[in-house]
Amino acid sequence: MARALRLGRGLLAGAAFAGYLWLAHVTTAPDRPSTLGALVAVVPYMGIALAMAWKSRNRGAALALWALVAIGLWQSWTLVEARFEWVYFVQHAGVFSLLAIGFGRSLAGDGEATITRFARMVHGDAMHPALARYTRGATLAWTLFFAAMATVSTGLFFFGPLHVWSLLINLLTPPLIALMFAAEFLARVLLLPSSVRTGLVDSVRACISASRRASGGATPPPAA
Repeated sequence: MARALRLGRGLLAGAAFAGYLWLAHVTTAPDRPSTLGALVAVVPYMGIALAMAWKSRNRGAALALWALVAIGLWQSWTLVEARFEWVYFVQHAGVFSLLAIGFGRSLAGDGEATITRFARMVHGDAMHPALARYTRGATLAWTLFFAAMATVSTGLFFFGPLHVWSLLINLLTPPLIALMFAAEFLARVLLLPSSVRTGLVDSVRACISASRRASGGATPPPAA
């Protein structure tokens, strides 16, 4: 029963997220001022910011800062309605740019690649050389993917039709990420023996375990 409830909540969350992306697209693609479009673009981020401010150690200062931002948005709402697509652009291009930089920097010099570090959390220091080579190559592949997404998003935003850019960031980005995960999983199956493969779930569990150890919290069972 509990598993069915979790599955139901997951499906509802997925449907809500898909609905949000569709609403974001249909309000952005026409390339005209929109009160609904501005609300869809701004309200979720302001809601997240409010929750973070409420949980902050310096709650009073954080809430005061949030209130100042809210007042600024209210005072400039006409401009926000006319240019709300910039909220999506900064979020989309910014996130992918930061990911590209983060993954790319881990490849510089003799540093440990990001995905190699995740794999080491699962396998420990005695990592198979084939896995170390593969994870470094996978980090490069993800770096190129993130850089391509940021570049295409920026190019379309400034030089292409806005409805095409909106289609990319709102409707095509999730399946493109899923396709990249599928391609990377297929590469693991083809290039690595089963005994040294590191799955996404294993990596996530290892990261959570490492984070809890660092914070002094309870440690879950080690990843298989």
